[in-house]
Amino acid sequence: MRSWFERAFATYWPPVLTALVLFWAYRLGKRALAIWAGHDVDFPASKPSQEAAPGVKGSMAWAVVKWLTLAIVLACATGYGLFLVLGSPSLPDRNTFTTSELLDLMKIGLAVVGGLGAVVALAVAYRKQQVSEAAHLMAAGQELREHTKFFNERYVSAAEQLGHERFAVRLAGVYAMVGLADDWPEGRQTCVDVLCGYLRTPYPEGDPTDREVRQEIIKTLLDHVWDYESGERPVRMDFRKVEFEDLDLSRRKFSAEMDFEKAVFHGRLTNFSECLFTGVVNFYGAAFKSRETSFADSNFRDATVSFHRAQFSGGLVHFTDAVLLKSDLNFTEAKVADGTANGTTLRFNGSKINDTTLSIDRARFIDCTIDLEGLELIRTDLLTQGVTPPEAATAFRRLGGAMQKAPAPQHEGLRQDEPQ
Repeated sequence: MRSWFERAFATYWPPVLTALVLFWAYRLGKRALAIWAGHDVDFPASKPSQEAAPGVKGSMAWAVVKWLTLAIVLACATGYGLFLVLGSPSLPDRNTFTTSELLDLMKIGLAVVGGLGAVVALAVAYRKQQVSEAAHLMAAGQELREHTKFFNERYVSAAEQLGHERFAVRLAGVYAMVGLADDWPEGRQTCVDVLCGYLRTPYPEGDPTDREVRQEIIKTLLDHVWDYESGERPVRMDFRKVEFEDLDLSRRKFSAEMDFEKAVFHGRLTNFSECLFTGVVNFYGAAFKSRETSFADSNFRDATVSFHRAQFSGGLVHFTDAVLLKSDLNFTEAKVADGTANGTTLRFNGSKINDTTLSIDRARFIDCTIDLEGLELIRTDLLTQGVTPPEAATAFRRLGGAMQKAPAPQHEGLRQDEPQ
């Protein structure tokens, strides 16, 4: 005679198995129809309106049913596994159970019910935790949007001030834009681009105050220091086609990218003396019209400085006592011409060029004096093709040759502000 457990198993297992099969068949069929119709296949929360929050799908009831079903399946699988491990023992007929044994069975049943209730409680708690985390993400996203909106409003206000007719308002706009760049790292480059773009606009006729605004922009940007974390890209200063008068950038460190393409330097002195160049500085097509242009005592280390097609027409252009180490100094197609009554003088006297590429290909030195006294070229790649006049190329080549590599001298006393 079969035991009551075997009879119960034989009676209830086929319907349970059939229900599970039908359930999963329904889910798979629904998913197949959704795919065929081209709809979203994220189930069970197929409608966006059913989501409580981003990252939380489905209703609370569905979450409870899922966990409860999982608990029942695991409990049945565990019980059946133990039954098989014990050798499928036969249980006595229910009429043979004593009152004490029936009470024990009731306790087991109540424990099972309590366990299922605990599963429901855990499912509800987990669901609440998901909702809480999603609400936190939504709040953080809203805060970020408000944060961005606030900065955008400041940006629009500062830009409007820069375009105002009154001098005082435009000057306030300069400070407002720089202050915004301080507070808004994500939009810092945009703020700097706006200020550099203002410098590239034509001078308005009949407004002498605009020159003061431009000078303040240049001074504020070049004297400003921004801290950068590891991996962040420094701000790029774009001074293309900007006009500078008596520009003084002495004793500064250029460690990032600055672009002076086709800029115009005029006045009494354009001063880059005692600077440390370790980044990329572009003077492509720039016009140096100042009476004196100085790169004296500057230090170039692993730097790329290009004067490609630059024009020097002032009275004195000098790189006196400059030191170049493992750098690239490019004067390709540059022009040094007599722009004054007394002629133009180009000085490299006392400079040391070590492990550097110095290119003066197709450069033109017209009616100017070149002073190379004390210039040392140490293991330097010197490119002198097409130089006008040829005597200038000969003077440079005469100094070339393989020499002992000189140690890089220390360059002290630099200012800490780094125009980026």
